[in-house]
Amino acid sequence: MLLITSADQLMGYSITSHLAQFDHLRSHLRVLCETKSRCHGFRRAGIDVHQVDYNHANQLSVALRGVDHVVLVIGNEANRVKHAKNICEAASRSGVKSIICISHIGAVSRNHSSLQDYFQIEQEVIQLPCQYTILRLDFIQQYFHLWANYAEKTKGLLLPVAENVEICPIDISDVCKVIESLVLDRRQQMVRHLDLCHDGQVYTLSGPELLNGKQMAQLIADATGYEDFKFHQARPMDLSYYLENLGSDVWFDARLKQEMSKIFNETFTNEEYRKRAYSVPTSKQIQTILDYFDWVQKTSSSVCVPHASMITNLSCKPLQLFFEENANMFKPRV
Repeated sequence: MLLITSADQLMGYSITSHLAQFDHLRSHLRVLCETKSRCHGFRRAGIDVHQVDYNHANQLSVALRGVDHVVLVIGNEANRVKHAKNICEAASRSGVKSIICISHIGAVSRNHSSLQDYFQIEQEVIQLPCQYTILRLDFIQQYFHLWANYAEKTKGLLLPVAENVEICPIDISDVCKVIESLVLDRRQQMVRHLDLCHDGQVYTLSGPELLNGKQMAQLIADATGYEDFKFHQARPMDLSYYLENLGSDVWFDARLKQEMSKIFNETFTNEEYRKRAYSVPTSKQIQTILDYFDWVQKTSSSVCVPHASMITNLSCKPLQLFFEENANMFKPRV
C-alpha cells in the first residue's frame, strides 16, 4: 500500500491523480486529507481516502496500517512542520518501509523561515529507521496559474525580482513521473523496496532551462499573440497583496468552481491535473513563494539540475509549453 499525504492540496492531488491513471494501482493507493471535498473523485475511483487531523496520533496510526511506502507531501498549512513530524512518528511506529519526501530547493536557506520548514522536516525523515529519498523541487510551473488574472488585467508578469534574475521552473507532471519511477517497477507494479541507488539520496528537481522575468513575459506574449506583454518588477509586498486578494476576484473564483466540478468527475487521463489553479494560496504558501524569490535573487541558487531526466529517462517539459497550453487563461481582456 502506498500512502500520499496532503491529497487536498495541489501537489498531493497531482501525485495521486498521476498514479491513478494506472487502474490496477488504485486499490493500492491511500490518501490523507483534512477536507474531503477535494477528494471525492479519488473515492469514486476506488482510492482509499482518509480524512484526518494531523495532530491526532490515533487517526494517523489507523491511516498507516498496512502501508509500505509514504509520499510525504509537505503542505501549505501554518503548522506543517508539526504535521510532518507527527506523520514521521506514526510511520516509524507502523513499520513503513520507505518515505519519499517532497521538499523544496530552498531548504538550504538559513535566512527564510518558511524555507527552513523544509530542512527541519528533512531532518525528521533522515532520522527514521527506513529507506528514504528526498526530492527538492524548484518552482512549479503550474503555480503560474495564480498569475493568470494579473496577466489578463495588465498584460504583464509580476515578480518580486530584478529582470535578469533567472529561475528554472519544473512542470508538475515531471515531478510526478519521478515519483512513478521510484515506486513502480518496469511492469508498473508497486515495488517492495526502493531501489538501493535511490535510498538516502537527495535529488534536486528543476526544469530544462533557466529563464528570467523578461524571457518569461516574452513566452506569454508569444503564446497569447499580444506583443506588448511586459515584465513588471514588484516589491514583495505588491505580489503578496495580489496573491492575498485572489480569493475575492470574481473571475478567479469562477475558475476555481469550474475546476472543482472537473476534479469531482476526474477521469485521470491526459494529465489533467496540470491544468488546475486548484485553490486560493494560503498565507504560508504566499510566504514560501516570496521567500523563494528573495532567496534566488540573493544567491542565484535556482540552477538546472538534470536529476529528473536522469531518474525518468525522459525530457522535462519547457515552460514555453505550459504557456502555450494555457494561452487562453493569460490573454488580456480587451
